[in-house]
Amino acid sequence: MSAISKVKISKRPLSQEEIDKANDVDILQYLLSIGEPIKPDSNSSKYYRHEQHDSLLISSHKNYFSWNSRNESGNAIKYLMLVHGLSFRDSVEKINKDLENGKVHEFKPSAPKYPEKFVYDVVEKSTTENIVEYLVNERKIDADLVNMLIQHDYIKEDKYKNVVFKWKDKEGNLIGANLQGTREIPLEKRIREDRAYFKQELPTTKKATFTGFSLTLGYPDNLLYFESNIDLLSYLSLFREKLLNCRLISMGGLKKEIYIENLKLAVNELDMAGRSLKSVKNCVDNDQAGRKFVEDVKKIEIKHKGEVVPVIEDIPMLPVGFDKWDWNNELQKKIEKMLAKDEINNEL
Repeated sequence: MSAISKVKISKRPLSQEEIDKANDVDILQYLLSIGEPIKPDSNSSKYYRHEQHDSLLISSHKNYFSWNSRNESGNAIKYLMLVHGLSFRDSVEKINKDLENGKVHEFKPSAPKYPEKFVYDVVEKSTTENIVEYLVNERKIDADLVNMLIQHDYIKEDKYKNVVFKWKDKEGNLIGANLQGTREIPLEKRIREDRAYFKQELPTTKKATFTGFSLTLGYPDNLLYFESNIDLLSYLSLFREKLLNCRLISMGGLKKEIYIENLKLAVNELDMAGRSLKSVKNCVDNDQAGRKFVEDVKKIEIKHKGEVVPVIEDIPMLPVGFDKWDWNNELQKKIEKMLAKDEINNEL
């Protein structure tokens, strides 16, 4: 932990301007500028993690920190109070003293580093009971689809009972992987409050990083983009019989780099096969972020072989009273209706 000496307490009251300045300071820039031991989080470009407190994350886009093991969060003032034991006054005065002309020295985060080749060091288990329990019984994904993916080495179970989703190129070579926990993390132990399951993306090459988990049925004439692997498999469970000559792609969020890289890969592959890209579907979550992503990528005109490729919105309908709905929600709702219908028929 970096050494921070307490500011000498003055007798005069703090001005509102001093408090506001300390409240509004960019927490990430400030903590980096005073040498706090924080580093980029390997799971997200938007977060930094404290090197000595693993559950303490600093959000660059929301301008606050979350210390999940202590159930605490806040701005730079609260950080100094919790991490270094300063009083409110000491924290405000320190921040103001560290600022020059009202702002922190600008910093540039170091560019992300990518390995030259992908190293798969996951310890796989021959058992599949945990991933089947999670994917089939909890998430309601088709059992035969899950079994097929296991048999074809697209998903495996590791020694920690996680689902391993393997990323493969068109030749079937393993180029990356991400892990999905199968057991819900208790709220008090979560690194992020909104992340109920363990997630990890294994380091891989720069090109593969912007590829992601995908499944191809026939030729990639039609591209379908999803926010997560679970949404991808849920959509496939819902519409499997209707899907032909398409590639389903998980972006691991809303990532335009993955959107564009997969467009390039598909076009190159189709050119070699003498085929054309017919459509692009955005099958992201129906929430504010998902709808914004759909609008943003609609502005990117896609042409292949002189023809404009239609960009289609395919998001699940948002039920009344909800502000977010994804394809796994849609799949589970369908299964619940089917079970309820079967139960009624059995009673008749």
